[in-house]
Amino acid sequence: MKVVVVGGGFAGLAAAIALQERRHEVTLVERRGVMGGRATSYRDALSGEEVDNGTHLMIGAYRETLDLVREAGAGNVLLAQDELCLHYVDDRGPTTLSCPPLPAPLHLLAGLLSLRLPWSVRWQAVRLGLAVRFGAPPLGLTLAEYFEKTGQGPEARRLLWDPLATAVVNETPERAAAVLFHRVYQEAFLANRKASRLVFLRCGWGTLADRLGAYFEARGGRLRRRALVEAIEVEGGRAVGVRLTQRAESRAEIQAGQRAREERIAADVVVSALPWHALPTLLPEGVRAEPPFRDLAQLRRSPIVSVEMWLDRAVVDPVFVGLRDCEIEWVFDKGRLYGRPGPPQHLSFIVSAAHRSASKPNPELVAAAEGALRRYFPAMKEAAVVRSLVLREPEATFSAGPETEALRPGPVTPVPGLLLAGDWTATGLPATIEGAVRSGRAAARAAGA
Repeated sequence: MKVVVVGGGFAGLAAAIALQERRHEVTLVERRGVMGGRATSYRDALSGEEVDNGTHLMIGAYRETLDLVREAGAGNVLLAQDELCLHYVDDRGPTTLSCPPLPAPLHLLAGLLSLRLPWSVRWQAVRLGLAVRFGAPPLGLTLAEYFEKTGQGPEARRLLWDPLATAVVNETPERAAAVLFHRVYQEAFLANRKASRLVFLRCGWGTLADRLGAYFEARGGRLRRRALVEAIEVEGGRAVGVRLTQRAESRAEIQAGQRAREERIAADVVVSALPWHALPTLLPEGVRAEPPFRDLAQLRRSPIVSVEMWLDRAVVDPVFVGLRDCEIEWVFDKGRLYGRPGPPQHLSFIVSAAHRSASKPNPELVAAAEGALRRYFPAMKEAAVVRSLVLREPEATFSAGPETEALRPGPVTPVPGLLLAGDWTATGLPATIEGAVRSGRAAARAAGA
C-alpha cells in the first residue's frame, strides 16, 4: 500500500515509522528543511549550541515516545532521573520535591514531606490525589472548577498546582479542561513511580527528530524535505494523493539555484499530521465544509514564549528549576544538559500559556528573566548577561478548554483514505509530544484496519 504522510513533526514521524515497519511504501513530506514541527531546534551561529523553539520536557509516563526513541536507536540522547526530583525556588529560598523509591503513589506522598509547604496544603494535595484515584473524570469542568471542587485553596494552587498544570496543559487553569490534567495525573503519579520521573534530552529536539527521520529512511522510507503540500486530492469521495511544490532540498541544489517543481504523489492512504489550522485549506471546499474539518476553526491557539540567555558564569545549580510567584515559570540549564557544565551558562526560560507575555517587547521579556535570576539566585549578583534571544511560538498548541474536547477528531475521517494525526486530535492527553506520538501510531493502526 502506498502511503503519504504530510508533516514531519513527531506525529508524522511516528506514523511514518510505524507504517513503514508494516511494509507499506511510505513517503513523508515536510515543508521545511528541518524536522520536528513545533518541537524542533536550530544551531545558534554565535554559541554553536542548539536552541529549541520552546523547551519540551518529558516524563517516564511518555511510554510510546520513549519506545519510539529507543526503537530508532536514539536512546543515548535521553537523560532520565532515577526518581522524581523537582526543584523550586522563591523568596524564601530553594525547596525540593524529592520522591523516595516507594510504590506509587506512596512515593509522591513521601515526596510532599520534603517540599516546603504548609501542612494545610499537604492535606489538600492528598485530597486531590484521592479524588483523581477514586473519583469520576471531571468531564466538562475547567481545571479551576475542579480544584475548587476538590478543596484546593489559593496557597495550594499557587505553590503546587497552577505552575504544574499550566506547563502540562499549556493553558491557564481558568481555561484548561480538567479532564486532561486528570489523565496526566493518573498516568504520571498513580501508575508506577518511574512514570513520574523527569526525562530530559542531551540535545536539541531538532537533532532527535533528524535521528528519527534517518531511521525511517534507513529502513526504506522516503523522506522529502522542503516539499510544500498544496492540496490533498480527493476523487470520487476518496483521498488519492497530494499535490506539492518541491523546492531545492540539498545545499548543492540551493546554491545552484534549482527551481521549484510541481509534483503529484499518488497514494492509497494520506495521513495528515499537520496542525489543526493548516489542514482545512488543503482539502476541497466541499470536504472542508463537513465535520470534523469545519469544526477545527473553533479550536483556539495557546502560545509559548522562551528566553534563551547566556551568563558569564554559572548561577543556576539544578538543571531544571521552577520559579514560584514569577511571570517566567521554569528555567533549564541547557549547557549542562548538552554536556557543557562550565561558563557561559546557557539558560532557557519558559512561559507556558503566554497569552499576555507573547505581546511584550523582547527587552521586557529579557528583563523579566534576568530579574528572576537576580531575585532568586544570589550568585547572579556578580554575574552578567552575555547574550539573549527571545522566541515566540504563537501557535504552540491548541487551547485545551472543556469545550474543545468534543471537537478533537480521531484518526479516521469520513473521507476514505484520509487519516489524521497530531497532538490536537482525540488522544485523551493535552498537546504533548506523547500525544503526538500516540496519535501517529493510532493513524498507522487505522491504515491497516
